[in-house]
This record gives sequence, structure tokens and C-alpha cells, in this order.
Amino acid sequence: MRTAREVNHEVIILGGGPAGIAAAWAAADNGADVLLVERQGFLGGMSTGGLLNVWCGDASCGIYRTIRGQTTEKRARRCVYSPESLKSLYIRELEKRGVSILLHTEVIEATLDNHRIRFVTLLGKGERISAHADIFIDATGDGELACYCGVPYQKGRPSDGLMQPVTLMFMVGGVEEKDAVYPTFGTHPKLEEQMAEYVQSGKILSPAGHVILIEGFNHGTACVNMTNIIRVDGTDVFHLTQAELLAQKQVPQIITFLRECVPGYENCYLLQTACYTGVRETRHFAGEYCLSEQDIQNQTVFDDWVVSRASACFGNHSLTGSGSDVNNLPYHGERYTIPYRSFLPKGVDNLFLCGRNISGTHMAHSSYRVMPICFAMGQGVGTAAAVAVRDSLPIREVPVGEVQQLDRLVQQRDIPCHRLPYS
Repeated sequence: MRTAREVNHEVIILGGGPAGIAAAWAAADNGADVLLVERQGFLGGMSTGGLLNVWCGDASCGIYRTIRGQTTEKRARRCVYSPESLKSLYIRELEKRGVSILLHTEVIEATLDNHRIRFVTLLGKGERISAHADIFIDATGDGELACYCGVPYQKGRPSDGLMQPVTLMFMVGGVEEKDAVYPTFGTHPKLEEQMAEYVQSGKILSPAGHVILIEGFNHGTACVNMTNIIRVDGTDVFHLTQAELLAQKQVPQIITFLRECVPGYENCYLLQTACYTGVRETRHFAGEYCLSEQDIQNQTVFDDWVVSRASACFGNHSLTGSGSDVNNLPYHGERYTIPYRSFLPKGVDNLFLCGRNISGTHMAHSSYRVMPICFAMGQGVGTAAAVAVRDSLPIREVPVGEVQQLDRLVQQRDIPCHRLPYS
């Protein structure tokens, strides 16, 4: 292993998915010197390598609106995009703002002193890199940096630790659009029944069983969200390896089902599988405030909100089988906020949580984990990091009112969420 070298920046962000991209974008827009570190050879996470081609949920976020406006096309009932086109867009927008980008690199260690991160150790192609910054942002999804820092966490559902299933997305071509259907949960009961029969007969490996098809950005294509692997710990490489292997076996079986049962897919064929299975849930870290499902249902407007007008259903996929979890709560598009305190991990004074790893309950997470809300998280946290650096402030002393102003979020301090428009 080669001798370590050093990098020094004001703000270092670990994880180049939607949350990390938005954090880097916002921090740089507000004057910070930023490094964005990503373990893959591209940026975007599930929005690119994960092949998720549709924006689910919403939030007040200028960065998300910019990205959506440049990439999205209205197809049938949904706004879809090309995952490949996003890769270059992300790099172009970040480089335009002076963000430094380091790919093929991951965090392997954190060194703390008096509740502050002195530096983190990165590993890239066998080379150790000492990364120094005033502020660190953990947007790794699994909260890898927070874990190395010793921040308390729990995995999955409190009662048994089970986590949402993982899914390998894939794209098919050869779809006859004039005949094609695009089912989601419960919209085509007959197809759900046929899918269940295929699983029960062994034609498709269990626990696949739901039918979710999304029209593709390119004509004659569709995005398939139908592989399903349960009881997977996304922080365990042995679990993930077995999940990848099983998902790859499900893909051709599902294509056979599509050809034999689904209108418009009689001649479909595999175009592409995602670079990795999509992990929905792992660690929930302890922060200054734990966002709950009751906060979401009550549309709580927190004084220290940095995410506003968030909207997404409780999307808990079954932890023990296929389909939607029977414990999902009703949701009718109500808007909610997320407080600054949910991004502040206990015990570390210069670290932000950002993305699905923030401080929240298992059920609340099933709503806020979606990409538009993660973009909004990054925008808020990146702005706060820039203010902290600019004014040499501890992150817990950052004036959130100024963050709200700089972030150009919807000003709603005294406006109940239910009075805000849904669009």
C-alpha cells in the first residue's frame, strides 16, 4: 500500500448520490471550497447507476428543479429521465461551480479529537489519502463516516432489525407502446395474481412478486422494478453479494413473465441491468431530533426547518415477502418539513448527516428516502456548511434563519403546511 497523501478543503462530502451532489452544489454556490468523494466511477447513485428513471416524491428545492428541468420528459402519466444523461449533467454543473471531484474512492477510517473529526482516511485503488476539512458531510446512504465516528444508530425496524428489501433495476427494449401497460402496486390485480402464480410454481424465484413497470425515457423501452430480495443487510458485503446473485437470476425469469403475461411486452428483451442492487434502508443514526411518522402525518412546521414542502408516500416495501408492507400508513400528498436538528449527529461537532441516513424513524424514513427529498436535504445542509465555514461557526450555532434565506426555500414559518399548494 502506497504512502498516504493529503487533501485539504473547507467542506468534504462523502457520497455522490442526489444528497451529496446537492450538498456540494449548494456549498459551492455559497462560497465554500468543496470536495465530493464517490466510490463509483460516476456520480448520481440510484439516479444513474441504479437505473431508477423517475422522480418519486417532491420537495421545495431549486437544485432539484434545475436538474428535473434539464433532463425530464413527460411520458404518459409520469415524468421520466435518461439515467445516462444525468451522469454528464452532474459533472458539468459541479465543475461549473468549482467543486473538486474524487471518484473510485471511499472512506475507511475517521480520526477524532474532542468530538471533532481531525481527518478522515480515504482509500482509492490501494492508496490511502488523509482528507482534512472544517466540515464533513456524510451522504453515503449507509452512513459510513458517521459509523466510523461512533455515532449511535439502529438498523431497520426497531422490533426486529429487519430492513426494506433490495432491488436490482433493469431496462427492457422492444416494448409496443400503443399496447403497453405500466403497472404499479395494485393497479393491475390480474397481473399481480399471475405474478404470484409464477412465483408459487417456481418459474420466478421468491420473494419477487410485485409488478412495477415504468415507461422509459427512450421510446419502446421500460424500466422494470420487479426483482426483490428480503432479509438483506446492505452494510454486509456477504449479504449484498448473495442479493446481487439472486437478483441476476430473477431478471431473465421476470422477462419471460413479461413476454407471456403483460400486454405490449410480448417481444421485450433485456437492454441493461443496474450497476448494483438498490439498497433502500440500513442505518438510522441518532441525531439531535428524530423525525417521526407522526411529524409527517401532522405536517409539522419546525422553526429550524431546512427541508420544506416535502411530499412522498410511506413507501415501506414488505420486509418479509413481496409487495407493499401491510403496515404502511395512509398518505394523501400532505407536505411536511425536516428540521436542521435531524442532520446533526450526536457526539460529533463538525459532521452533518445527509440523505436516508438522517435521524428518523423506520417508518418516517420510508417517506423521506426518495431522491427529490434527498436533493432538498443536500441543498439545506450544503448551505449550512458554507455558512459555518464562512463565519467560523460550530455547526450547532449556525443561524438557521439565514440558511433558509440563502437556500431560497419557500418561506413558511407561520403558514400551516396544508395551506401550501401540492404541485
